[in-house]
Amino acid sequence: MSIRKKFISLTSPFTSILPLDAMASFTGQDFVIPFYHIVSDEPCPHVQNLYKYKNIKEFEADLNYLTKHYQPISAGDMPDVLAGKYKGKKIMLLTFDDGLRQMYDVVAPILLRKGIPAIFFINNDFIDNKALMFRYKVSLAWNLNLDQFRLANSEKDAEVMEEVAGVITTEFDDFLRDYKPYMTSDQIRSLIGQGFSIGAHSLSHPFYSEIPFGEQLHQTLASVDGLQREFGLQQRLFAFPFTDDGVSKAFFDKVFNEGKLDFTFGGAGIKNDVHPRQFQRIPMEGWKATAQQTLKSEYLYYLLRMPFGKNTIQRQ
Repeated sequence: MSIRKKFISLTSPFTSILPLDAMASFTGQDFVIPFYHIVSDEPCPHVQNLYKYKNIKEFEADLNYLTKHYQPISAGDMPDVLAGKYKGKKIMLLTFDDGLRQMYDVVAPILLRKGIPAIFFINNDFIDNKALMFRYKVSLAWNLNLDQFRLANSEKDAEVMEEVAGVITTEFDDFLRDYKPYMTSDQIRSLIGQGFSIGAHSLSHPFYSEIPFGEQLHQTLASVDGLQREFGLQQRLFAFPFTDDGVSKAFFDKVFNEGKLDFTFGGAGIKNDVHPRQFQRIPMEGWKATAQQTLKSEYLYYLLRMPFGKNTIQRQ
């Protein structure tokens, strides 16, 4: 767990008395981009051994708090954000990663009822339950009490995980067929028809810090191109899987200067980035904390780092 995540986890239970509006104003961070992966009242075996996720009641409470303090915007409003048209207003853009079926079954109906727009970021390889992301295989394998998976449960060793996964391939195939963890193409089209935005999240969800520059570009642009062809997307949006650690300034210069992407998104919390079209998002899962607690801890972390000039991500 990163230092920032440890800080958020430890301080969030004690931040209720802090003034959100004052912290947002003092930091100049009026635009926040929360993101989730899954919302469910049911046990989700492919996720439950990886991180804590919100149930429906907790998620709706988060939304109530967020919309009380921030004006929701859509992906289509992002050019106005870049142009500074929301300056002085607290706004939020809600996002979701991985394209899990709970986005269609659980999340979208809640957002439609509350009138909140959102972006759903999708991995091409997993649409229609064609394959399962390697970290979800790890969670499933833990449920099977496989000792070798406990040893292989390293966040940065996908190859070892895939090799060990070969011993229980049938279980993974059965899970994809019976549980159907991901959305189908028709469900994604339905979300688009309901006014939601779709963005790319790479082809296969690798750690970008572990793949070379050329493969980073391929995972990104092939994902965006594929979704645009399949679903007729108007915007070219991309959210990095896991983190954007290891992504260079040259990457952003290429994709933005050549017009290959409109906007990209990381997951490092409230931070600035070297390129104006690259935005950092706030993880809303992983520890037991409300939206209020998470946001206030994020602002507090930003404030503590301000005197040292540590709130801008530097890229080589």
